[in-house]
Amino acid sequence: MAANVSNVSHKNLKPAKRYSKALVDIIQGADVSFAKELQEGLEFVVKTVEENPELKDFILNPVVSKGDKKEVLGEIFKENVPEQVLSFLYLLSDNSRLDILPEISASFKEDVDKLQNIVRAKVISAIELEDNQKNVLKEKLCSKTGAKIEAEYETDSSILGGIIIKIKDTVIDLSIKKRIENLKYLKTGER
Repeated sequence: MAANVSNVSHKNLKPAKRYSKALVDIIQGADVSFAKELQEGLEFVVKTVEENPELKDFILNPVVSKGDKKEVLGEIFKENVPEQVLSFLYLLSDNSRLDILPEISASFKEDVDKLQNIVRAKVISAIELEDNQKNVLKEKLCSKTGAKIEAEYETDSSILGGIIIKIKDTVIDLSIKKRIENLKYLKTGER
């Protein structure tokens, strides 16, 4: 899974956003499928590197020449990612910025979401929601946000019932656990 931009170091955030903007410039005017293809290609590279410690150590090693890094990246990814992603990896190698690839990938995903008016939500429920419940929830969130909702669902029995919705920095806690906590607070005045 790609890194979440909110979980990256501030030091890497600014250059990652610059590189992400360069990718966004490439997709301007292209159809949605091209943006998705680049995004999936980047995510594939990040996942492959994260799952292979030897590869990660090799491409992040400052002693290894940029040419050797590009050769290995080409051998591994030439058949698996779009040509533009491979060229982008070469650029990152030339600029010694392969270390921020996860942050770039996460930033690019957010940029593509903005272009497509997509908002990502995490929905936590005590039990698995049925498809019709998921659809109704997505419709309500779409009408509230004015955006297409891409939801990730998770169960957590500790919330006892209800749901918790997380969208960016906003948390809507409609769980029974939270209601009980609020009742205790009202009764005792302590949290």
